[in-house]
Amino acid sequence: VYDYEVLNDELLLYEWVHLHHEDFTGQYGRFYGAFRTAPWYVNSKIISIFGGNGFLGRNLVRKLAKEGYRLKIGTRNPTMANHLLVSGNVGQIEIIKLNIHNNEQIKEFIKGSNYVINLIGILSESKKNKFQYIHHHFPKLISTFSKEFKIERFIHISSLGSDINSSSKYSKSKAMGEYAVLNENPNSTIIKPSLIYGFDDNFFNQFASILNKLPIFPLFGNGETKFQPVYVQDLVNLIVLHINDSDKKNIYEVGGAEILSLKEIIQFILKVINKRRILLPIPFPLSKIFITPMQILPKKPITFDQLESLRSDNILSKNKDEIGHLEDYGIEPTSIKNIAPQYLKRFTN
Repeated sequence: VYDYEVLNDELLLYEWVHLHHEDFTGQYGRFYGAFRTAPWYVNSKIISIFGGNGFLGRNLVRKLAKEGYRLKIGTRNPTMANHLLVSGNVGQIEIIKLNIHNNEQIKEFIKGSNYVINLIGILSESKKNKFQYIHHHFPKLISTFSKEFKIERFIHISSLGSDINSSSKYSKSKAMGEYAVLNENPNSTIIKPSLIYGFDDNFFNQFASILNKLPIFPLFGNGETKFQPVYVQDLVNLIVLHINDSDKKNIYEVGGAEILSLKEIIQFILKVINKRRILLPIPFPLSKIFITPMQILPKKPITFDQLESLRSDNILSKNKDEIGHLEDYGIEPTSIKNIAPQYLKRFTN
């Protein structure tokens, strides 16, 4: 019987030797034997995660590792994802270089898994990554391959506000992906969150940083678009509980405790960081003119398509019994007022 914590360094060394010298024998053999017979290694199911290095992914990986699952993280840049290894025991998390445009690599990554989770999404297009591929064709491929390899469940993270008839290419591609996933594989789940917030989020931290510097802040669409921000740990808990649920629904909409307009969100952030700013309401027709000069910038603050997506609210739909929610798993949505101030106050200086 070996003390697992004491064996960490030896296990890392033996793993390296095992990968580079198959005929290696000697004193590290006993450590490797202990590693391979550790309860989490023998009994755990394997979850393959596309996009595990993003905001939601980092939080989900920590939770799944704590629950004892073995994890494969597919990423285009393994070096940038190596920090995830410390979220679990030695050997519990594997970082794999993956090209999401290569079908054979996608199939190989999925093969041998019990569950597959796709977290990949983009807010704007690039030359290589287009909405139709990332949000529609790619999830469809995963769904097809998951069915081929008899994966127990494929969980696809989409977003609230997706609409096949939307004027936004982002929202339309999200809706097309949802339909394709469920059509290809009935053992799939679509999870549609609103804005996700948490200590290392991209939305509230970014806006707090901008508001900390600019004296005037434009409210596109007059700041009337409604959101229902959800705490990342609430969303993570739903995903983890859903994996072992025997009575799964195919679609879950996930929103938080409050429904807030964009203007109310900005006012909330300003109050937390103790700043006064001029909020400039701009109706949609003028908003498009206002952001036109920004489109020549390498990193656009807002794109035309993102402006179009603001025309639709990002909140839970009503009167749809077939759609699941946080409450299905006994999760009470966390108020943004209890979490966001803890990490936004750093912008007060």
